[in-house]
Amino acid sequence: MSNKQHLLLHWVLDTPNKQLICKVNDDLTYIAHNGGHDGFTKIYKGVTSEVTLVEWVPDEKLWISEQYGEQVGYYQPDPNRVKKHPIRGYDQTCFNGLGPDGEYLDHMQRMQILMEGYDQATIWHKIRSTDRTPFFLFSTPDKGLTIYKRAPAERVRYPEAQQDSSLWWHDHPQPCAQQPYSKSYQLSSYNELEADGCPKSIVDKCKLGEWDAPEHPELQVYYIYPKTIEENFK
Repeated sequence: MSNKQHLLLHWVLDTPNKQLICKVNDDLTYIAHNGGHDGFTKIYKGVTSEVTLVEWVPDEKLWISEQYGEQVGYYQPDPNRVKKHPIRGYDQTCFNGLGPDGEYLDHMQRMQILMEGYDQATIWHKIRSTDRTPFFLFSTPDKGLTIYKRAPAERVRYPEAQQDSSLWWHDHPQPCAQQPYSKSYQLSSYNELEADGCPKSIVDKCKLGEWDAPEHPELQVYYIYPKTIEENFK
């Protein structure tokens, strides 16, 4: 088992409709509720049932492995599997396995690069050395022609947040165990970007579609992005 591919599931976030869906194949589909924190709806061969988070880890993932391991990989949990973060260098426990790139998989078996927003290129965020006031992070999937923002996260479940109320995080691109209520990407605008303090030269570059391309544009298939400002407030 240890030499086999680890279980990898492809979840698509329909941001306007606030639905996180994984279609394993024609027989099996899951809908995650608040990043799985409130369980999952399972549709298997036309029959709908509910799966709790406790049932998801590990029983449901082991069942998926048994039924469809050759297609999606095998769930191989290991509490002693530790790997350094590829950018920040800190040790992270990779209990749920490693993706095809050799990096962390989360409790819903999603790749680290998906959860860290590499489907878009960062444009702007304020960097304050002394002021810990939360701020937006602006990004683009298409070299600046479309602007999105991620807000400071609300109702997070990080243990550190319970100990220090000044700590905060941006919304993850997809809801997860620590950020079950993430709003993900919200449509923004050049005016909002400039009003936040982004230099006009950067805004002008975005308007021409000359900003950086995302590092992993192939991840964009896992999103239905909002197309109107009104969708930010559903």
